[in-house]
Amino acid sequence: MSMKDFISEIISRTRNEQDKLAETLTAGSNVNSFEDYQRLVGRFEGFRAVMEIIDEILREDDEDL
Repeated sequence: MSMKDFISEIISRTRNEQDKLAETLTAGSNVNSFEDYQRLVGRFEGFRAVMEIIDEILREDDEDL
């Protein structure tokens, strides 16, 4: 697997997890308490932060070319 394929797979899986979390949060499934809600929102925000870091690294890499 090339590095580009590896990064694409990470991005794809991360977006997929974000979509699942967003669906869970909006449907209210598996959210039995405010603590559950906070945990899921925290995971969603964590995935968002990871995507921002990846985007930033890729932009820096493009600028170096």
